[in-house]
Amino acid sequence: MTGGERGTATIGGRRAGVTAYSLALNYLPLAQLALGAALVAWQAQSLRSVLAWSAAWLYLVPPVVSRATLLLFGWPEGRGLTQDTRAYKVWWFTHQWQVVFNRLPWLEELLRLVPGLYALWIRLWGGQVSPWAYWGPGSLVVDRYLVVVEPGAVIGMGAGLTGHIGYLAADGIFLVDVAAPRVGRGAMMGARSGLGPGAELAPQQVLPAGRMMPPFVRWDGTAMRAIADAAAGGVVA
Repeated sequence: MTGGERGTATIGGRRAGVTAYSLALNYLPLAQLALGAALVAWQAQSLRSVLAWSAAWLYLVPPVVSRATLLLFGWPEGRGLTQDTRAYKVWWFTHQWQVVFNRLPWLEELLRLVPGLYALWIRLWGGQVSPWAYWGPGSLVVDRYLVVVEPGAVIGMGAGLTGHIGYLAADGIFLVDVAAPRVGRGAMMGARSGLGPGAELAPQQVLPAGRMMPPFVRWDGTAMRAIADAAAGGVVA
């Protein structure tokens, strides 16, 4: 077994387990921070320049790299993506550029202190977020270019929106669904509620506190309704 095949097995012509590509990219967030620290130490001559270079490296480089990747290879979207598809590889690469913010959420809370700044930053990633939406403390966006939040929406304290979900198929193959959740105009997500990939909260409706919406369903205020399946898997140019 070669190094590239380590940790994988073939089942029905498909590879099970975690691929070398997926494992290798786990080092990207650490490399990002280490390279940034080295650059700041090399360029910074004062406390002001340390803060400026650090902020630029943390807040600008990741969304610019991710956005450039999306423009070159397309937005990943679909259901049942396997690790050998281009859509998965694009999603996994861009996801690693977001890990620092997912593990250190206070970095985004600093942006939210300035009204409208967080929305601009999400738009830099490629997300569709209105500057007229309210973000409660501790709210979480897992995939920043895979999110739609319309004007007047309220994202409650600790509420979360994720553009992906991973699971195992019946044959043991790891699969990922990737799609943007949507919060409609004037809608409200209750505290610690959540929207999965492709899920929608209808305009002017409230998602009760603590309620988690599974992928590709729509909450209309009284019931969950299935949304037509997304593409089987691919990238959107």
